[in-house]
Amino acid sequence: MDLDRILIDLLSDRIVAELAARRRRGLLVFAATDLGLDAALASLATLARAGWRFEWTAEAALREDLAARLDWPEAAAPVTLSRAALVLVPALSLSLAAKLALGIADDPLSQILTEALDRGRRIVAARDGVCPAARDRLARGLVPATEARRALMREHLQALAAQGGWNWAGPRRWRGWSRAQGRPRPRCRKVASSVPSKPAPSPALRSIWAGPSC
Repeated sequence: MDLDRILIDLLSDRIVAELAARRRRGLLVFAATDLGLDAALASLATLARAGWRFEWTAEAALREDLAARLDWPEAAAPVTLSRAALVLVPALSLSLAAKLALGIADDPLSQILTEALDRGRRIVAARDGVCPAARDRLARGLVPATEARRALMREHLQALAAQGGWNWAGPRRWRGWSRAQGRPRPRCRKVASSVPSKPAPSPALRSIWAGPSC
């Protein structure tokens, strides 16, 4: 085998390895809420053991605390999706959901999530900060008192789902998905794929199911 062929084979192997690694790279996006955050952070360790690598970005108020709790590096500004096959939102705040539901992208987090939708990236989001029936809200007494307010929160989630690209994970399903290779038995309705033109999702992504109804 001549030198040119050896170099071509070597480069091909490296390219294949890089593409394989890229499929397990993602971006973590943390909005300004701690509802469901502790459970989500605990589950991320399972993804690390499954070979996932992440960068993360967050609202300024959370950055110092997250830097001490996460083993992955903070994404350098400006944050890009060039190396992220998947976007995870362990903490989606009500304010960020409201912006995205209306198509507003006027800050770094809303801009990166809007770009993810435009580029057809899959987004897996824990909706604890938006769902009025979320466990943390119930435990902290933060369930809105009026039905009008609860309906507004549900409408934000429905508007996001209608845009396509969003996969919702309640507390149980977030933990189930973070096991990465398993397929937990569905207990609620399955969220239909919103990106039909993309290749079939991995078993990990196929295991995402809607959490309890909001």
